[in-house]
Amino acid sequence: MKFATVRHTLFTVHLWAGLILGLFCAVLGLSGSLLVYDTAVDTLLDPAPFANTQGSPLPLAMIAEAAREAAREKDIDPGQLQIALPKKPAEAVAVRVGQISPMGTMGVQRGPRGRGVQVFIDPVSGQVLDTRTQVGPAIVRFAHQLHGNFLLGRDGRTIVVGGLGVAMLVLGVTGLVLWWPKRGQWKYAFFVRATATGLRFHRELHAAVGIWIFVIFMVVSYSGLVLAWPQLLGSGGGRGGRDMPHLTPTASAPIGPDRALALAKAAMPGVEPDSLSLPARADQPITVNFMVHDAVRASVLVDPWHARVIAVRDDSEKFLAWMRPLHQGNGLGVVYRFLVFLSGLVPTLFVVTGIIMWMKKRRRHVPMTATLAEIEPDEDGA
Repeated sequence: MKFATVRHTLFTVHLWAGLILGLFCAVLGLSGSLLVYDTAVDTLLDPAPFANTQGSPLPLAMIAEAAREAAREKDIDPGQLQIALPKKPAEAVAVRVGQISPMGTMGVQRGPRGRGVQVFIDPVSGQVLDTRTQVGPAIVRFAHQLHGNFLLGRDGRTIVVGGLGVAMLVLGVTGLVLWWPKRGQWKYAFFVRATATGLRFHRELHAAVGIWIFVIFMVVSYSGLVLAWPQLLGSGGGRGGRDMPHLTPTASAPIGPDRALALAKAAMPGVEPDSLSLPARADQPITVNFMVHDAVRASVLVDPWHARVIAVRDDSEKFLAWMRPLHQGNGLGVVYRFLVFLSGLVPTLFVVTGIIMWMKKRRRHVPMTATLAEIEPDEDGA
């Protein structure tokens, strides 16, 4: 088969995949770019209250009880608690009670117990500083829902987001083949020439941006596909997918969260704990979460009835556990995070330049598969 035939086929796939799915890819990319800096946006638009009381912090058991009481006042059944441990001075303890997440109401199963609240507590005085029934500002919650499932729930995540991940990988591979310059034309393949106008300008801009962002774009697209299809492609980035062990309560009183935290820290030396989850049921363990290398989540499960560590789940040496930080840009440096941010913007540029090129060719009544050299040959034959 001649390369011209292969190129014609790939161009057709690239063109129509871009025209049909490009707008959806752009929406997915823009929402992803916002979520790269979601913490900064949260702090700007909906900052957490400050804790001003000086002194030694209260035991976590008292913090947990204050959060439960605040939930009861909101008529919310205080089931599972997740306590985010403060990392900076004057930072309040944030406790999520019940079913509440950055995905908003579409991110959880709603039912008789399907409500939650986020409680901010002064770690020294135990004073409840604020209670919120939503996590983060509305624009960030909307971006989480849009990027996570296209507002369509679990099926949206699997079918729509996963399908768009495949489409972006296909667009990336076909785009690379179509970009590949002829002999003697490499010096023009990475930049937009100052003399480029019209169709040539948009073609060179489309190609130059694509090749400079190609590696990051493919990494982000592939890692997003893994997160959308964890059962097919492997563990969903080191989160979930594991059953909690069943415990047998004893007649003696269980240990509290402070003792469980100490046991977990001894099991994960050299790594600072990130949060602690207290279960809703007595037959489930206390979970202490760590961020290894500031990127991959690890968990230590503690049996509160026998005061012992029953499991350490650290996947930081597994390739698939890095899919989430690779996709989100977490823990891999400010440069990589910014490149991930840019990779979410470029689908919009591809859509705009692609549509302009398509429209210009239609107006000239030239075949869509015609190369730029056939339409607008310049002095270099490029």
